Amino acid sequence: MDKSEAKAILERSKVSCAIRDMIISYEGADNADAIWDRAAEMLADTMNRYPPFPDKEYRHVKGIFNASVLYLSLKEYNPAGALKIIEEGMASHAKKTARTFQRMVKIPFGRTIFLKGFAKGAKSMFGEQAGFGQVFHNADCNELRFDVIKCPYVRYTTELGCPEIAHIFCDNDIYAYGSLKGITFERTQTLGTGGNKCDFHLYKSAHEG
Repeated sequence: MDKSEAKAILERSKVSCAIRDMIISYEGADNADAIWDRAAEMLADTMNRYPPFPDKEYRHVKGIFNASVLYLSLKEYNPAGALKIIEEGMASHAKKTARTFQRMVKIPFGRTIFLKGFAKGAKSMFGEQAGFGQVFHNADCNELRFDVIKCPYVRYTTELGCPEIAHIFCDNDIYAYGSLKGITFERTQTLGTGGNKCDFHLYKSAHEG
């Protein structure tokens, strides 16, 4: 992969573009261009150091690598403020995702559709072929409970030298699922914040709302 290919990957990512917008708001357009350019160099170098990923794992790896190189590039320009900017950029995108889920659960049988869809997606997109380890405890139309015991977000942010951003991906879950009307999302710990697992528990609240 060369720099132009890496830049195209960044530009196609809605999350990366949300981070770029946040960088512009803090650092200005000229500095943002330089940070973006440096991130593309880092991304090309990073991708060339790894063998090809399975498709399901690559869907996660793209986001991990994009956020990591943007953070590392930004850190060269603003060491003290880089983490805050990346946190806010990723949060802004996660909150947009939340609005989609919020609309879904409001339709008739929306909570059931959401929980069933989440369970199906989690078993596939957060399974072994995607680089995760997981244990499911319950998955039906009323409740979903599972644990993630191995996480590529923790693995690759650590390998790239920025484990301090792993928690941001955990925070995105809270933004995405923590404000759904009629569904409660509970979690006591995450691997990205030093826990032994990421324990997901989503269930229907008492009232549809």
